[in-house]
Amino acid sequence: MPALVFTTVKLADYVLEQGEDAIGRVKTTEFGERSFCTRCGTPLTIHVDFQGDEIDVTAATLDDPAQVTPGFHIFYAERLSWNEAGDDLPRYDGWRPETRGRE
Repeated sequence: MPALVFTTVKLADYVLEQGEDAIGRVKTTEFGERSFCTRCGTPLTIHVDFQGDEIDVTAATLDDPAQVTPGFHIFYAERLSWNEAGDDLPRYDGWRPETRGRE
């Protein structure tokens, strides 16, 4: 899967204003579910059990994605070899050590 930029919000603050009928969901792991647009295939969210009160939303689907400031890179070791980050943000080969519920 290509690299995606996500932002995390409280699940209680996540509001879907329209298009519920065009959202598909798939359980991609034993602990998480992804949603996507069934019309165009755009990835929309990831919701994982170990962060049940939060949801990760793809930044590109926001009205103003430039308002999201990145703080780190996860699963950096899995990136395409030519896709080097052009910043000094922390890079993690897997989950960040402080990710709740993950080892």
